[in-house]
Amino acid sequence: MQVLKRIKKILPVFAAVIAAPAVSFASVSMTLPQYINEILLNNHTLKAAIKNVEASYYSVLASVAYQRPKTNLAASGSWGTAQANGDEKEYHPAIGNLKFSLTQRIDISGSYKLDEKQNILGYEVSRANFDSNLNTLIATAEETWWSAVLARENIKLQREIMLQRAENHRVTMEKYNQELVPRLDIVRSEAQVVEAETLVKDAETIYLNLLAELSLMAGGLDVEPVEGELQVPQFDIALDYDAALLARPDVRGAKLNLERAKIVKKLTAKGLSPTLDFGFQWTPWADPKASATPNGGEAGASLTLTVPLTNGNETKYKVLNTDRLVQAAEANLDALQEQTRRDITVAMNNWRNAAASEKDKKRQVERSEEELRITELMYSEGMGAQIDLINAQTAYQLVKTEYLDSIKDMYVALVALRKAIGDYSPNEDGSWREAVVRYGKGNDILGEPGLKILRTNSKK
Repeated sequence: MQVLKRIKKILPVFAAVIAAPAVSFASVSMTLPQYINEILLNNHTLKAAIKNVEASYYSVLASVAYQRPKTNLAASGSWGTAQANGDEKEYHPAIGNLKFSLTQRIDISGSYKLDEKQNILGYEVSRANFDSNLNTLIATAEETWWSAVLARENIKLQREIMLQRAENHRVTMEKYNQELVPRLDIVRSEAQVVEAETLVKDAETIYLNLLAELSLMAGGLDVEPVEGELQVPQFDIALDYDAALLARPDVRGAKLNLERAKIVKKLTAKGLSPTLDFGFQWTPWADPKASATPNGGEAGASLTLTVPLTNGNETKYKVLNTDRLVQAAEANLDALQEQTRRDITVAMNNWRNAAASEKDKKRQVERSEEELRITELMYSEGMGAQIDLINAQTAYQLVKTEYLDSIKDMYVALVALRKAIGDYSPNEDGSWREAVVRYGKGNDILGEPGLKILRTNSKK
């Protein structure tokens, strides 16, 4: 039970993230670390998962209760209306007794330790699953966050383009009034404005939907990313496949599942093991004394050895069943290890592609901006054709949108890499891994007031 005492100390780590009550605001502008902190405090799915982990812990304590002694105190009494026979010397119409009993099954086959260990491993698996879900949740939250940031940038871009096209329409109207351009140019410029207005509405809808996703993960709190200059992310992750296998909680869970399956197989093989039961009974009071066994004021003890001979091949087939479960756990672990390699490789490829695209699109944006500036100037001075201006505006819109997409892809690739190496899950001691601390989330989540919450729960 020393292991149970050890894991009981870890429960406050999970309790810390639900200690603060959810608070609703109309709309809150916050940084990414603050938003992640809100998720840990207020996400309802996370709260349910934490309670399931706690329930699993208490289930372990209950599952090993049969290994401990059982005591009972029983009182009984009876009364009858029958009369004594003529030759009967003594008759008691009222009979009562008080009994105390103690029973204990003695482990002579080594099953107790195996059963306790497999139950503890079941709890550890539930914790690993919780960490894996948390790793996925925070990765999803951060990816959604950056998607919202880039969606807002896209709104700015589409509004800028709409203003450009509105100005183009104004200039075209002036030229038309001066009979310098045909009616077709008016139709074209007006269509461009209508298209730009539609694109603005589409961009705003995408942004609002992403804000709804952010709100859902924050427990219903309406949030939006704080305004700031858009930064191009830098690669700052130390990739190590072996370290990722140690850090990823789903891989850890698969290893624990394999270990547990092997122990369950050993435990199942003891299905025909002999059992030894100890019993003790004491009757402190009985009236009459001989009305109870043992008699009043007496005690008795017993040892019962039971040796199973056959059980219809139940043990044989259960062992075969658990053996296949061991093989399944081994295959699942191998699959997760290969998946980890695949996840890292794909995310790294996506990062390289997005980083190269960002540099390429940045140069294209610079050229497109210059081309658009010159084309607008020529058109306003009457030296350029409207179709050239429309083409320049369309090209600028396309390449600028692709540039924003490349930055978004860089953020998404980094998130995928950190998720692949388990960087969004807590360590076994409850502290956060590198990615969380890098963003300052460690200070916000497990610093102040987070550490105060942990200390308070630990004392309790």
